[in-house]
Amino acid sequence: MPTSFALIRKVRNHLRLLWDDPEKFASNLLQFTNPSRFREKLADVMVAAPLHVCVDPALAAAPALNVLQPILSPTSMTGGPNTVVNVAFWVAKRGIKVRLVTTREAPGSHASGTDPAWFSQHFALVTGASVTGDPVPPPTLSVVSAADQAAPLPIGPRDMFLATHWSTAQQVKAQLPLMAVKRFFYLIQDFDPGLYAWSSNYALALETYELDHIGVINQRQLYDYLLAQHAGRYADPGFARGSLVFEPAIDRAVFHPPAEPRTGGKRRLLFYARPTNPRNMLGLGLNALRAAVADPAFQHAEWEFLAIGGRGGVPQMELGRGRRLIPESWVDYAGYGRLLREADILLSPMLSPHTSYPVLEMAASGGIVVTNSFATKTRQKLEALSANIIAAPPTEAGLANALIKAARRVTAGVDRYATLNLPADWQASLSGVAQRMAEIFRETVAVP
Repeated sequence: MPTSFALIRKVRNHLRLLWDDPEKFASNLLQFTNPSRFREKLADVMVAAPLHVCVDPALAAAPALNVLQPILSPTSMTGGPNTVVNVAFWVAKRGIKVRLVTTREAPGSHASGTDPAWFSQHFALVTGASVTGDPVPPPTLSVVSAADQAAPLPIGPRDMFLATHWSTAQQVKAQLPLMAVKRFFYLIQDFDPGLYAWSSNYALALETYELDHIGVINQRQLYDYLLAQHAGRYADPGFARGSLVFEPAIDRAVFHPPAEPRTGGKRRLLFYARPTNPRNMLGLGLNALRAAVADPAFQHAEWEFLAIGGRGGVPQMELGRGRRLIPESWVDYAGYGRLLREADILLSPMLSPHTSYPVLEMAASGGIVVTNSFATKTRQKLEALSANIIAAPPTEAGLANALIKAARRVTAGVDRYATLNLPADWQASLSGVAQRMAEIFRETVAVP
């Protein structure tokens, strides 16, 4: 009998966990369904598979810059990966041999790793090569894979690397002892330790800022944050001054206001809701949205509420007052631009020193953006980028009040043609940085 009571209590506790913390419940199930994976998760280390490469001395005469990007696939190309592609492209245009190296196999991926037909089309669109007339991709750039243990990628002993995330920086660290060049480029697009609580992964991400690298940093306010945090080598002003800093481009060919202003009819609010990315603060944003829709500002017109953000989206969720948050399917790059143009408000929280791309893309597309301030990302800096941005403290009340303000501006007939004070194309954004990267590469590997 005591055994029966213990079993009932255990089942009840698991059911309560399923309700309170579904992610932890699923993790616990792994100990029965996949014990090896459960032990890995228990160790709290995000395991980055080693690069499957082999050093080939025959390639020493033609060193390459290997740009590490975990996956290149239609469902993975958000702002960060698209920036990686652009950096690779603009460096390759300086005559440097560049290889975009995928480091892990994407589920359902093309047999060769990255679907070449899809990638050529996407590459032309995000780089602007379709407008400039450049070959797609240029002859100095190729896409290869280091994800297959059975077919390691040959690399030259004098090659250099560009890491694009803390996990790829750890992969580079393991490879450097075999290379002639012990230094690497590091494209930093956020403060990656902030993706985790204080933990093993936090420590591993933080360690990457101690490695010998040349920082290529996306946004001045992120650079300022690295300095303020004394993160690794950024505690040394001399080292920090050697960093290459750029402001992101928002391609006005894709992200621009609608040709005709919207008048009347159903209004649309998009919520950039990504439960798999804690920086986007799904819970706080959802609570703020529920508080805001109860305000009369959302009663003056019929509104629809859509959740966007790609993979790992949310199910339908009740907002109150008969309103629902409806998940929107993933769309391609051009379709994403149309989706923003057809909306009135974007709620895009981001607890990070980076603005996040959706904030900038929506502002360029003529919608009102509600986002939050954080550390060096102040309200003044955000709102100086565009009159279409409303920045609030990262609190439920702050975001709710900003949403109400946005709804009132929409009802009043907001000017959808506000300026976005950022580069309109990647040539303007990356020209100087790409030139300096090419110079450093040539100086380091001693090629003409």
